[in-house]
Amino acid sequence: MNKTVYILGAGFSMSAGAPSQEKLIQKMFELHKKDKYIFNPSAIRKFRLFLSSTMHIPKRQHYEIPLEDIFTPLDKCIQDNLSYRNLNLDQVKEIRGIVYYLIGKTLQYILQISNKDYINNFAKHLVENCKQRKDNKYRNWDNVSVLTSNWDILLDTSVQQIIDNNRDLAVVDYCCHISSYKEDDERVKPGLEILGKGGYNVKILKLHGSLNWLQCPRCQRVYVDLDDKIAINQYIAPINCRHCNNNFGVEKSHELNSNMIMPTYLKNLSNPQYKLIWQNAGIELSEAKKIVFIGYSLPQADYEMRQLLSRMIRPNAEIEVVGYSDNSAVDIEFQNLSNRYKNFFGKRLKLPIYYKGAKQYIDDHF
Repeated sequence: MNKTVYILGAGFSMSAGAPSQEKLIQKMFELHKKDKYIFNPSAIRKFRLFLSSTMHIPKRQHYEIPLEDIFTPLDKCIQDNLSYRNLNLDQVKEIRGIVYYLIGKTLQYILQISNKDYINNFAKHLVENCKQRKDNKYRNWDNVSVLTSNWDILLDTSVQQIIDNNRDLAVVDYCCHISSYKEDDERVKPGLEILGKGGYNVKILKLHGSLNWLQCPRCQRVYVDLDDKIAINQYIAPINCRHCNNNFGVEKSHELNSNMIMPTYLKNLSNPQYKLIWQNAGIELSEAKKIVFIGYSLPQADYEMRQLLSRMIRPNAEIEVVGYSDNSAVDIEFQNLSNRYKNFFGKRLKLPIYYKGAKQYIDDHF
C-alpha cells in the first residue's frame, strides 16, 4: 500500500487568508479597531485589563505576547486548583474562556471570505484518491489521509462541497465518534458506516479540534456542522446535547462546549475523542510510505506531536517538507525550519526543502 499522509500546519491555510498563530492577537485587536461590534465589548475590555494588570504587559506590546504565555499559566492554575496573581480560580477560568472566545471569533470572522482555489484543488486530489475505496474496495485501497493541527474548516468544506456536487455516498471522516449538529443533516455519518454501504471516506484527523465541533461534557459525543463554525456558540447561544436531553431531561450538565486545544505547553489529550483521533493518527503514520508536511513548523513546544512522529513513522518512510521563504538562502527562519527537520528525520528527509509555500506546491503537484 503506497499511502501518503499529509500533515498540515498553519502555513497551509495562510495563502487563503488565515493568520498565523503568532498573529492571532494582533488580528484580533486590528478587527476590533476596525469594527467595535465584531466582539463582545466586555470581552475585549477584560482581556486588555488581564494583559495590563495581571500579566503587566504594556499596551504597546499586547500584540506581541505568545498565546502559549497566556494559556500555559492559566491551564496550570486550573489543573492544580491555584489562583493566578491577582485572579482567583473562578476568574482564571473566566479569562481563559474570554481568550478562547476571542480567538474563535477572530478566526470565524477572518475566514468568512477566503481565496482558497488551491485548497479546492488539494481537496479534489484527496477525493479522487479516496473514491477508489468505494464499492467495498477499501480493504485494498487506502492510500491517502490528512492530519492537521489547524482549527479552520477550509479543507473540510472544500471536500464536502465536492462530495455534494458529485452526489457521492461519502463522508468527511474525522475518525472519532460524531453526531450531526443539525439533527436532519444526513451528511454527518461515521466513516465505517459509509464504507459498509459501499461508499468512501476522506480522512481528515484534526489533532487540536475544529471550529465546526462542539462536544457534550456528559456523553462526550462530538457534534459536527459541515457548513458553519459553531465552536464559539457556547458563548453566544448555548445548546444542549439532544441525546442527553432525551435520556436525562433538559439539564445544564449536558450543554455543548467547544473542545479546541489551545496553544499551551500543557495540552490535555485525555478527552476520549482526542485519544481516538491521536490513536488513529498513529496508525495512519505507521502505514505511510511517504509523509508530506505542508506549512507545519515542527516546533519544540509541540512535544506530543513530535513523540507521535518519532514513534510511529517507518524507518524507510520518505519525508517531504513544504515551507515558505522569499529567499531561502538567507532567510534565517527558513534555515531554522530546515535544521529542525534535518535533526529530527536525518537521512529520511528529502532535500532540498520546498520553499515556495503551500499554494505553489499544490499548483505544481496537483
